[in-house]
Amino acid sequence: MRERKALPDSELDIMLVVWHRGEPISAPEILEALEKPLTASALHSYLKRLEEKGFLRCEKIGRVNCYTPLITEEAYRRTAGGAVLEKLYEGSLKTFAAALWDGGRLSQSEVAELREYLDALEGGRE
Repeated sequence: MRERKALPDSELDIMLVVWHRGEPISAPEILEALEKPLTASALHSYLKRLEEKGFLRCEKIGRVNCYTPLITEEAYRRTAGGAVLEKLYEGSLKTFAAALWDGGRLSQSEVAELREYLDALEGGRE
């Protein structure tokens, strides 16, 4: 599979709707599910771009075009997360975590949860 770049927010919002649907979804259903208002014309432009980028497949079901993801949300998270870590934090997870802590985004309970997770990962390698 070819390397995919991170999506702009507008396209990511659409992909989140498609991923959460779990089955083919039509453009009107996507419009209804989006939190931010969007014209049908703009949505169709975004859908076309997502098809061209290899994120969506369009198929006609009855008389309606329906969209299915070609990449899972989890696979996208891994790719996008790694790209953000690399670009903004020079690949350093420690620097990323420090930025979250210093920015007040991590609570003590989240730090404890992260510590438990890392301990469990480390324990699985022994």
